[in-house]
Amino acid sequence: MDCQQKYKEVSDAVVNLLPYWEFDQTEAGWRQFGNCLAEQARLLRRYLKRQEAEMRNVRWHLAQTLALEGKHAAASEQALLSVNPDEAQQQPTFAWNSYVLATAAFLRGDRAEFDKHYEAHRQAAAAHRENEPNFQVLTGLANCFGKPYRDAYGRCLMGR
Repeated sequence: MDCQQKYKEVSDAVVNLLPYWEFDQTEAGWRQFGNCLAEQARLLRRYLKRQEAEMRNVRWHLAQTLALEGKHAAASEQALLSVNPDEAQQQPTFAWNSYVLATAAFLRGDRAEFDKHYEAHRQAAAAHRENEPNFQVLTGLANCFGKPYRDAYGRCLMGR
């Protein structure tokens, strides 16, 4: 079987179904492409992108947990690590980065920076409904700016 055909037949399953160790260390993963170096590289890039996206989600949830604990500086650091550098290509209508950057600014107590990213997210929510839930969270943070995240998250939503 030629390299391109093999890639078409197995790449989706390899990238989406194999856990890290199998993908990296066994013949079920990228190694099955032997001398098909272009396909190996393509597959490795796809797997890395998937892993990076998953790690961004884990980092975000760690940031939220730290913020709820009152560890705002550590939470802000983790939140910033969840920014998606490829957002424009990967998710052009979903404004993840403005949500993250506004939240990190809230955690640092930087109102000017918060307002800048809040406005960007407001515009994204007006353009694409999928951004509305995170805009509501940011509105809650705006309503309780200066309070601990634990108090502001959810409790201050839309002026409550």
